[in-house]
Amino acid sequence: MFRYRFLIHKKCIIHTLSFQIRLFSATTTSSPFLRSSEKEHAQHAGNHYVQVPNRSLIEIEGNDSAKFLQGIITNNMNALQSGGDGFYTAFLNSLGRVLYDAFIYPKNINRTFPHPIYFIECDSAVISSLTTHLKKYKLRSKITIKDVSSEYNIWNIWGDDISNLWWRRLIPNPTANKITASELVLKEGIDEIGCRDRRYPGMGLRLVLPSEKKKPPLPSHFTQLPPEEYTIRRIFHGVPEGIIDFPPGEALPLQSNFDYMDGIDFRKGCYLGQELTFRTYHTGVTRKRILPVQFYTSNDARPDRLSIDRTIENLNVHPGSVIHSLKDTKRKELGRIRVTRCNVGLALFRLDVLEKEDLIVMSDDSGGNGGKKEQVQKGDEFRVRPKLEAQRE
Repeated sequence: MFRYRFLIHKKCIIHTLSFQIRLFSATTTSSPFLRSSEKEHAQHAGNHYVQVPNRSLIEIEGNDSAKFLQGIITNNMNALQSGGDGFYTAFLNSLGRVLYDAFIYPKNINRTFPHPIYFIECDSAVISSLTTHLKKYKLRSKITIKDVSSEYNIWNIWGDDISNLWWRRLIPNPTANKITASELVLKEGIDEIGCRDRRYPGMGLRLVLPSEKKKPPLPSHFTQLPPEEYTIRRIFHGVPEGIIDFPPGEALPLQSNFDYMDGIDFRKGCYLGQELTFRTYHTGVTRKRILPVQFYTSNDARPDRLSIDRTIENLNVHPGSVIHSLKDTKRKELGRIRVTRCNVGLALFRLDVLEKEDLIVMSDDSGGNGGKKEQVQKGDEFRVRPKLEAQRE
């Protein structure tokens, strides 16, 4: 039996709100932190763009669109009523647990505003269930709900040269008879539908482009990367996304890092699942978080920073695999694996066990054989050495 260890890499996030500093754990650590840098991984450094994989779009149209969405999402639709940037948000169930993560964009085209049309970008695997969820709460709202996934693609652009690609400007509403301040419509630069991705510093721009456009209209020095690099890059930055990282109805929004990813407005009014979210926030203690992880064998030197080994195809550690203590014969759950790629991934962890050095997860045989030099068999052990690090603004 091969023995593996894996390493959790996460920047200790400190969130400041109303001049209060909230630590994301009730526990603290004085041990040396795992080092990393704000700089990109070598393959992601520079000016790049990628088509985001496995994302779909739902169109919400009608005079009640903003009011309808305001009551069922965690972010504030008031920020979008005049068009402009979209934002990141979550749909919760009545118990306050995450059902779906999503981006919501105003459709800033032609006569859209003041006649509102919004796009909901979600994981392709949940578009049917999310549509059902929306229709459940539609009631008498004057809206229409439509799947427009085949008409658009989602793109992510990042690099030092993106600052001039996205700007705000006000233009006259073409339907207005008299131009006043209230008849100005917010428009954007490189594309009319999208947003700055604020889930992590440097995530870049997120654009919604018609499917007939094969790529964004970018300067020639921007290079395209394969869709898989998008997933690897967000793992490096600790950014969860989609149904694998957010199994519907399991985790709370703060456990899922929505507070740090600018996905919750704590000042808005009532919405579905708000009560438990606010109660958790005001206690100031969150006992679980989604963190980046790295797998490595006991024969390798313990890494001091997150790094990826692209020669590893599959370690057979799959989403939902339970993390527990090696010494615990009852295998009490201390965390669960989320998305994985090569020797890195994300995991939902109890923060009070991050100093333990005997945390393991068992591999299984539900995927293909993998490994760097040897096959990984069912029952092989991966260990975890969690560490916290630095501060995130």
